[in-house]
Amino acid sequence: MSGTAGPIPSGSGATELDRIRALVASQFPVYETRIGPQSVLLAVHLDPATLEGRFDRLRQDLWEQGYIPLLRREGGEDFVEVLRRPRARRSREWVNVALLLATVATTVFAGAMIWLTYVGGVSLTVTDFVDGGLFFAGPLLAILGVHEFAHYWMARRRRLDASLPYFIPIPPPFLFGTFGAFVSIREPFPDRKALFDVGVAGPIAGFALSVPIALAGLVLSAHSPVLPASYCGPSFLGQSYGNILLGPSLFWWVLSQFLPPGLLNLHPLALAGWVGIFITAINLLPAGSLDGGHVFRALLGDRARFVSYAAAILLFGFGFFYYGWLLFAILVLLLGLRHPPPLNDRTPLDAKRYVVGALVAVVLVSGFVIVPLSTPPGTVSFSNAEVQIPGVTPPGAAIAANLSAEVTNGDPVPHGYAFTATVTTVVVANGTSNRTLNASELAAWATTLEWRYVLPNGTTVELTGPTATLPGVDEVTINATSTISLGIDFWNSAAAVVVDVALGTTQSCAESGTGTAGTLFSATFP
Repeated sequence: MSGTAGPIPSGSGATELDRIRALVASQFPVYETRIGPQSVLLAVHLDPATLEGRFDRLRQDLWEQGYIPLLRREGGEDFVEVLRRPRARRSREWVNVALLLATVATTVFAGAMIWLTYVGGVSLTVTDFVDGGLFFAGPLLAILGVHEFAHYWMARRRRLDASLPYFIPIPPPFLFGTFGAFVSIREPFPDRKALFDVGVAGPIAGFALSVPIALAGLVLSAHSPVLPASYCGPSFLGQSYGNILLGPSLFWWVLSQFLPPGLLNLHPLALAGWVGIFITAINLLPAGSLDGGHVFRALLGDRARFVSYAAAILLFGFGFFYYGWLLFAILVLLLGLRHPPPLNDRTPLDAKRYVVGALVAVVLVSGFVIVPLSTPPGTVSFSNAEVQIPGVTPPGAAIAANLSAEVTNGDPVPHGYAFTATVTTVVVANGTSNRTLNASELAAWATTLEWRYVLPNGTTVELTGPTATLPGVDEVTINATSTISLGIDFWNSAAAVVVDVALGTTQSCAESGTGTAGTLFSATFP
């Protein structure tokens, strides 16, 4: 709605005033009429038993004549306030179609990247677009479409003017290609029941479709291809598709209990279900014009404003853990926290709607995730670094040492790790004293240095020189929050008194500044 047609006239507009009074009197006894600058206020007698039906008939009659009634109570009296209906904007279905086509394009591209990551590919092909559209974009758009058309159907059922869904396309680097959809209700809600029914219809329908999609995707995930821990996945415009963690909601955790433990490679269909459940929970936040704002305003009346304030405060608090909530909280504030009342705010809800409202609250709490998307923190550490000097050195060796350490991957996902051992300091005997080799002397001393990595699977890798970097093909995989033992032997035909070795590791796919660790060994020879 846009603009107004001006105040309802008195005086020369007496015929119009009489028509309004007659329409109101056809439903409620009128005993006083007051003329305001923008409305007419009619004092009426109400019967609570027939209030809902009579008011709804009055609303429809006045709407056809270009007016809107609002039920008010002041000073112990009941009033029907009649305002001129704002002019409705002309429908532009081409906008809905254009946004839908754009959203199809952005979600199919997102689906292609997600599918490429799922199969462990490197570059996009036509197959990736087809499978990404079939297993991600299509199911996700179906969830959003069912959600919004449920709003539309319920609004039409309650004789409310509603627009077709407006889909919101978001191009890369946004991960999923869409920010949801919405239906515009182009007239005020007549009562709390209509407000509740329209508000709750979308989340229930979207959630009902999300659950089987998520379950089917999780079943398919049990047969997903096993990708090497070193696979990092593709990136586009700075967005990595292979190094992302999904925050598990309580409801998602319950669903995952039906699958084998250790599931790592999530099928795109399961991801579409996860997004559907998460979007449902976001829409149910009890704030402003969100679905949850409608539902909780209907359930709690004007007291819902306190729940909206609490939701906004929580969103700002969650923003310390996930910055996206800060942006969302600001958007909610701009749209308004306080939901406008329905035209008839007097008729209460029935018991079955309160039961449905309680179930909706459970969906909100169980489907919400404080940190929905994140990247692994890249936590790796060394511990229990030890040096042992063997009693017998290899043939031709003047010195030898066995180094060992435990390496812990602190991330909730497995990673591949590369290792590099480097001699940093060598002290040699110099008559009756000792001397530390300078850089050129150390390089010459290390030319005959031999290394042998002993990997957790029993494989050995032998290298020579001052630095021993484990080849990529022998990268070590460490499971989520697990620890492995790593052994390194070195020996040299050149003698030394002390040899210091620095051992470092680098995690595959880690973000800059994360996923590295190091430890030092100091071997003293007799």
